[in-house]
Order: sequence, then structure tokens, then C-alpha cells
Amino acid sequence: MQLATDNIQAEATGPSGAIVTFDVASGTTCDPAPGSLFPIGTTHVTCTDVTDPTNVVARLNVTVVDTTPPDFGPLADVLASTTTSTASVVFSIPAPPDVNGVSEPVVVACTPSSGSSFPVGTTPVSCTATDASGNQASAGFNVIFTLTDNQAPTFTPPLPSPPPTEATGPGGAAVTWTIAATDNVDPNPTINCNPTSGSTFAIGTTTVNCRATDASGNFTDAAPFNVTVQDTTPPTLTLPGDQSIETENPGGKAVTYSVSATDIVSGSITPSCNHSSGDTFPVGTTTVHCTATDGAGKSSSGDFNVTVALVDHTPPVLSGYADKSVEANGPAGSVVNFPTPTAVDALDGPIGAVNCSPVSGSTFPLGATVVNCSATDAHGNTGHATFNIKVVDTTPPNLIVPVARSVYATTPTGIPDTVSGIVAFLSAASASDIVDPSPIVTNNAPAFLPVGNQTITFGARDASGNATFKDVTLIVLPQPPAGTPPLPIPPPPTAPAEVTNVKVTPLDGAARIQWKAGGRQVMVTRSSSSTRSLSAIGDEVVVYKGTASSYVDRGLQNGVEYRYVVSAVDAAGNHSAGVAAVIVPRRNLLKSPKDGARLRKAPKLTWALDSEAAYYNAQLLLNGKKILSVWPTSPAFAVKKTWKYEGRKYTLTPGLYTWFVWPGYGARSAVDYGELMGSRTFRIVR
Repeated sequence: MQLATDNIQAEATGPSGAIVTFDVASGTTCDPAPGSLFPIGTTHVTCTDVTDPTNVVARLNVTVVDTTPPDFGPLADVLASTTTSTASVVFSIPAPPDVNGVSEPVVVACTPSSGSSFPVGTTPVSCTATDASGNQASAGFNVIFTLTDNQAPTFTPPLPSPPPTEATGPGGAAVTWTIAATDNVDPNPTINCNPTSGSTFAIGTTTVNCRATDASGNFTDAAPFNVTVQDTTPPTLTLPGDQSIETENPGGKAVTYSVSATDIVSGSITPSCNHSSGDTFPVGTTTVHCTATDGAGKSSSGDFNVTVALVDHTPPVLSGYADKSVEANGPAGSVVNFPTPTAVDALDGPIGAVNCSPVSGSTFPLGATVVNCSATDAHGNTGHATFNIKVVDTTPPNLIVPVARSVYATTPTGIPDTVSGIVAFLSAASASDIVDPSPIVTNNAPAFLPVGNQTITFGARDASGNATFKDVTLIVLPQPPAGTPPLPIPPPPTAPAEVTNVKVTPLDGAARIQWKAGGRQVMVTRSSSSTRSLSAIGDEVVVYKGTASSYVDRGLQNGVEYRYVVSAVDAAGNHSAGVAAVIVPRRNLLKSPKDGARLRKAPKLTWALDSEAAYYNAQLLLNGKKILSVWPTSPAFAVKKTWKYEGRKYTLTPGLYTWFVWPGYGARSAVDYGELMGSRTFRIVR
């Protein structure tokens, strides 16, 4: 118990306050008195002397306070259920009474408050009870929210609608899409699609079905949608680059190349080309067009060029020549005619300009001479040929011998060869030779000729070793009586003088031989040029004897060289060595225009028919340059005013033109040409 002089604080025991007691000194009285009911709050107490009420002996304050919190808790959990993920929950917590009944009413406040949105599950709620004096007590409970899920998920619009997808392979293409769904409870409902996103879809249209399922097993099927995989991509065509090929064949060349095509769906594809690999491509540029088509009917096309250039690295081939041996026709040798070799080029055909050295018709010396021939084609390739011309002297000398005669022996047994009559006889022999101007004359007369008939053999040998022999009888008569006059000595025989101005002219199957002999007897002998003309062997034939000054020898073969020897013959039968000449009869195979013609318009070229020829090659040259080459099948060709040759345009302008013709046998590809039929010139004038 406190003394009356101390301030006193007491806890209220009820709404009216509390009974507070305190000690007072003896003889003292207090107002309010100890043990009184003091109200809540501070009450001033005054103590006075009992004997003197005016004598205040003590003053003090009695404060009644309420510091006791309400009696609050424990609180029971609140149970609730919902069909959604969150819901509002209302609960009621009764206000507890104040413990001493002083500070009523008691106010209860909770967090979260009643009516708040609670999620599914257990949510703690904290509550505070506050009395009127501000004293507080706390208690808590749980709001246990049970989900009752009977609602299916909902697909989030828009639903997938994939655009058409291009196939990436034979199996189609992988196609992906995005699809989402929401659920009242399950934040991540499971979505299953058949086929699934990212699957490989076959080419065509495939229907996709999707289902969304929540954790409670509620599901929703989305409206089906289509996935379309298409093949609109054409194949990839692989072509070679432009190709440049060279050939020496005017007909072209076989060309191989490689093309391919692939398709993402159809795989490897064999392209189709308008010119196959391995075909023969003509000279010039050919465009190859290729197309590849896949199984969906999509096509890819492309072109490349094959250029075949006609080139010529091969020289012409010369043919129709051979070694030749001819008889010498004089000391200088012999004029030799040989056929000009035929030159044929794989591209240009026959070539007219064949150059030989020495040329045909030249005089070839005795011995072997190499003839070099060459022909150059339009591309500068030169072909060569060589053959030998051998000029030989196989004709023996022409021997003139004395006539048979008689002489008297100068001794009883005979006569020596030193006697003038014998010397005159033996020296009367003479010889001449076409080649050797001084053949050697010999005889076999002995140094002493006995009485009787003596056969004297005279011989003549030229520088080439050719010899001729003749026998003459010499009669040695017995020695006459002294004073007998000698027998007369006949004049020595002489060879007739040679004919002059010998000329031979070739004709068609014939030859004209002309000479000057002054009316004397002549003999004309013919042989082939490779045999001697005055011999017991060979093919010599006397074609004429008489006093004329010309003769036409007919029935000859064109293209063959003949040798004629014209010799003078005297009355005694002696003949000169002779003058030789050679000739080659030829048929004039070119008909029109005449050689050297002067023309004002384009001519028609005509020539003789060759019954074995399948075609002809006619060429036209201007100032030595080839400007036209044609292959007609008949023996004629009309030259036009303008034409094209080897890609160039030509016009028939004034100038000197030369034309050639060859016969061709078999197919043109065989390149088989005969000997040149001939060449002529014409001049175009204004």
C-alpha cells in the first residue's frame, strides 16, 4: 500500500475504474478516501488534518489506467472452395470482450481482409483486436481455398493457319506453328497436336487436330486446320559453258558434253536436249537447248552454244606422180613432160596451183633430176611431193660404113693396112649420135689382110656406152702383074644432113609432126618416151616414110608422152642420127568459154562429161586468189553476178579470171579426185 504522499497508478478493474487503497497518516483524512472507487483517469486526492480541515497535509494523484489487451484468439481456419484460380472470400471474426470490461467495444481488423480475392491454396490471415484504450491482441488463421476445376481450357485466338510451305525434300517439309491455350486454373494447359508442330509433312494437304488439356483433365479440341506442302520449285539445271571446238572436217565434228539436273523432291533428273551429246555439230554456232522437268511438272530450261570452227592444219595431199625414165633427145638431155600431181585438200578440195621445179616441159639433163612439187591450201598449209626424172641415153650411134669393094694385094700373100686403098676403105666409116657429138668409130681389120674375102666389122660407141656394129666385105685380090693400074676407090659414104625445124603439136588423140627436109626422103619413128627410138628392141615403130614436110599420127592415147625421131634417108639407105621431140596428146576437156575470152556478163562454164565421175569440183580464181569452189553433179556451172564463198560476198567485177575443173569419184567424203581436166582464163570487161 502506498503512502498518501505518493502518486498512485492502478489498473482498472471495470468500466467504472478501480478501488484504490493507500495509507494515510493518523489524524488525517483524504478526499476521496482510500478504498474509494476511482474512475479511469487521474483523480486528485487532498488529505487534511482531521482536526483542522483547512490544514492540508498531503496531496496526491490516483490514476486508473486500462493497459490490459482484449482476450483474442485462437481463431479457426476458414475453409472455401472455387471453380476459378482466385475468388473473393468473406469471413467474420467476432470482436472479443475486453478482459476487464473497461475498453469496449473491441475492434477486429484482418489482413487480407474479408472479401479479398484469395488464390487457390492456403493463405495466412493476420487479425488484430484493439480495445477502446488502444490495447491490442493478435491472432491468425488460414483461408484454405480448395479448387473445384470443371472448366476446360480455352485456345488463344487466332488458331494456326500456316501458309503453303515449299517442299525441302522427297518426304515433304517440316512445318512449325504456334498455338496457345488458357485455363481458369492451370496456367499451362498441355496442348497436343497430331501431327505435331515441326513434323515433316508429306507433299499435299494434311489436316492437323489439336487438343488442350488442363491439370484436372478438362480438355478442348481446337478447330482442325490444314498444313499444305507444295512443290513449286523447278529443278536445278547444270549446263556446261559455251564450247569452242576445232575441226578439219567440213561436215562438222562430234561433240560430247555433260548436262545434269537435280530436284529437291524428284532427285536426279535426266535433262532433254535438242542436240544430244555425241552428235555431229556442223561448222558454225549451234545453240543447245536443254529442259529438265520434275515429277510435279515444273521445268527449268537453259541454253549453251557449241561453236565448231573449221580449221586446217593438214597440208594438201599430192598424188598422181611417179619416177620417170626418158630417152635423151640431144646433148642437153630431153624435154620431159610429166603430169602435174593432183593436189587435194581436205577442206579446199582440189588445188589448181601445183608448183613443180623443174616444171613440166623443161629440158632435163642426162642423169637423175629430183623434181620438187608443192601445193599450198587457203590456210597456208603446204604439201610436198618429190619424184625423179632420169634422162638416159640408150640409143646407139648411127653408123655409116663404106660399101663392099675389092683391092689388089701388094704382096703375094696379101696387103698391109697401111696401103692407101686400105686406109681409105677403113677411114670411110663415120658415125653420128643424137646425144654424143663425137662417137668413136672402130674396126677389126688386121694389120695385114691376106688374099681372099675379108669381113670387116665396123663399130661406133657413144659416151654412154651404146654401140652399133656393121659388117662390110673387103675382097683382097691376088697381086696383079706389075704395071697393072689400081682399082678405083669409091667415094666415102656420108650421112644425110639432119632435117630442120622439127615441130610437134599435140592434138586430141593425135600428134602433128612438121619438119623441113628440102624434099628429101625422111623417116619418122615413134616410141614411148621411155624407150630408145632406133633400136631393135622397144616399142619403136616407123609411122611415116616419104618426102612430105608434115605428118599427123593418129590413134594415140591422150595423156601419154610420145617420142618422135625424124631422120633424113639417102638413096643408099643411109639415114641421119635424127632429131627427136616429145609430145603429149590431150583432149581439150574444157568447152566454154574459150580460153582468153573477153566477156561482159557472167559466163556458164561447161566441160566434157566424165562417165565415171559422181561430181565435179569447179574453182574460180581472180588474180590467183580462189573466190569460188562448187561441186556440181553435171558438167556445167553458171557463174552468178554475186555469190558467197567462205562467209564472204563476191561480185563479178572486171578482171582476169582462171577456172579449173576436176572430176570427183565416189562420195565427196572420200576426197577422191581425178587429174585436172584443164584450166582456162576469161576476162570480164565493162
